[in-house]
Amino acid sequence: MKKSILIIAIAVLSVALVISIGATVRPQLSMDEQNLIVDSVIQTINPEGLAESIAATVEANVLKQIGGLADETAENTEETAISETESALVPTPTPAVESTYSGIHAKFVNSYAYTVGGDEGDQVTVQSEYTPNVLFNIDVVFENDGDTVWPALIEMRNVSTSGTYTGHSPNVIVDTTYAPVVPGGKRAFTIAAHGSEDLGYHTFYFQLYDAVSGSLIAGGSGSFSYLAK
Repeated sequence: MKKSILIIAIAVLSVALVISIGATVRPQLSMDEQNLIVDSVIQTINPEGLAESIAATVEANVLKQIGGLADETAENTEETAISETESALVPTPTPAVESTYSGIHAKFVNSYAYTVGGDEGDQVTVQSEYTPNVLFNIDVVFENDGDTVWPALIEMRNVSTSGTYTGHSPNVIVDTTYAPVVPGGKRAFTIAAHGSEDLGYHTFYFQLYDAVSGSLIAGGSGSFSYLAK
């Protein structure tokens, strides 16, 4: 109802504007003539039809905007899907594997002391503390982290000691002719020892050598520590 009144008011103002313009080019109409013209214009107006036309125009504009948004959303979705597909096709970088050394090379792995007992000598007890003069064995383990098989004869030599060296020999030579230490392989070097009478911590330092040529094997430095108590 309010829309109809507004539309009629607009129409009346339009008629009045026309009449006022017309008055500038021809003699002014009488009030009766003006009323007749206004009544005639109002009778030709269809407020409901005009309101429906306006509503249809607004609805068309809204649908057009919605359609534009839908197209934009679909385009963005398609671009996202393409981007995700492209990402899936790109291979994930493989973490770089640490390269081995060129030539003959060694890496210290670990060391430990142990005693062997039992009726059949199959009971191994690993300890890090020994009383004076108690016998035990030391294993020092190295890995071949080069790209070349180790020499057939390898020497592990005691090169320094912090405390008292109680190993029963200054070195040990291992023959690997029938058990080659290939790249990635490990080898333990064993030396017999006993607990020192000098109580406290003792550390033995070792170095690997090519027993044939006498040359030092790069990286082949290791150590062993224990507590005499």
